[in-house]
Amino acid sequence: MNKKTNKYQVGSLKENVHKFLDLSALSTSSVAPAFSIAASYGVIAYYLGFYSIMGIIIVFPIYLFASLLFRRFNKLFPNAGASYHWGNKIVSKKYGSFQAWVITLAYFFSIPPIIIPAGEYTDVLLYNMGIINYSTYISDYTVFIIGSFWVLITIIASILGARPTARLTELFLFIEIFIISLFIVIALFYLPGHIVNSINFKWYFNLNAIFKKPYSFMLAFPIIATIMDGWEIDSYASEESSNKTKWPGTTGIIGFIFVFIIYIVTMTLMDAETPMKLLSISIDPLATWSQYIFPRYSFIMDIAVISSTASSLWLTTYILSRAWYAMTRDKLFPNLFGYTHKKYGTPWSNLILIAISAEAINSLMLFLPSLENFFAELLSISGIFLMLEFAIDSFTGIYLYIYKPSRNPYLRYYYILIAIIAFVGFSTMIVFGLITNIMFIIVIIILMLPAILLLKKSYK
Repeated sequence: MNKKTNKYQVGSLKENVHKFLDLSALSTSSVAPAFSIAASYGVIAYYLGFYSIMGIIIVFPIYLFASLLFRRFNKLFPNAGASYHWGNKIVSKKYGSFQAWVITLAYFFSIPPIIIPAGEYTDVLLYNMGIINYSTYISDYTVFIIGSFWVLITIIASILGARPTARLTELFLFIEIFIISLFIVIALFYLPGHIVNSINFKWYFNLNAIFKKPYSFMLAFPIIATIMDGWEIDSYASEESSNKTKWPGTTGIIGFIFVFIIYIVTMTLMDAETPMKLLSISIDPLATWSQYIFPRYSFIMDIAVISSTASSLWLTTYILSRAWYAMTRDKLFPNLFGYTHKKYGTPWSNLILIAISAEAINSLMLFLPSLENFFAELLSISGIFLMLEFAIDSFTGIYLYIYKPSRNPYLRYYYILIAIIAFVGFSTMIVFGLITNIMFIIVIIILMLPAILLLKKSYK
């Protein structure tokens, strides 16, 4: 009887798995530079044109301040629930419960928009290499099967444990960064003869552009938000890490800054060597750019994007699974979400639930014509919820350092300042995202209704 009872109790995660380099790789790969550029830069360029890089630069310090807060939170309260746990611990349980649902929506709706591109990019590569014929290439079933293959890889790697997930991530990250670096070197070498648009300082700093195109910036910010997150995965991996109060948070900052540098360098070269009209209508700007600078072997860039997309899939799943595990441990969710594998120490049950749910949405988006635009909507909605999560974290920082002063008064005022700036920044971008699409407001209100149940749930 005892064995049966223990089987259905919330288990434990395996400790001391991730080292410093593991966490750095997770944070870098989770931001997914190649996939982010391929999937989102075309939309950003459509709204902002040559000011796309400036839009990313504007958002950068807001996320950087958030990462500094995450580093501080990890030093004080390392926990697999990360944002949820900090709100629960620092402010109140009801506050944490509300944040739990925001986190669930933010990361859950980030997963389906990854599965379809994973299938599409792999489909394109297989066709370009002559492995599949044209009729197979254009079939939605092919995209679905390949996307499902990547979901299967995600589940297998995730259930086998944090270490296999980290090792697989490091391999894919190496491939991604090597290929991007290779194309950057080639682009720089041929730059004098490939310039389509002369590099201009105004691409990076031109405040007049904001006043001229305020609505365009409002539309672009939710999309930019989706390419700036992911570095926070090391916080959700803190319980499985060595040096729990030292490394998580620090590695997130390193990963975020590294990817930001990749963005600025790569996007500058893309804007300089590719007609902006082509970038702004391209469904894969990286492929468009690579065809301009290295047409014969441009398909190699597809490998980088596939590596990035696949990594983003299992790392986003990783974040959500650890968050759900922590919420279940606090009895916010049913025990089903907290079962862990006896040998591997992974929350296998919620990993399977995530996969099944994502596959269901994936099927609807692919096979129902009426949901063709659902992909773009999910991308924008997930961006808004991600910004809301970080806004709540920023408020948590304000609350912590006002009502629970630090031993160092100067450190206290420093964190209050960056928390206020981050909170105002995220809140402003959320408002921009909402007022540009009334449908977003309606959908978000409907999606947030289950939060009421969590607020009413009693804690034992």
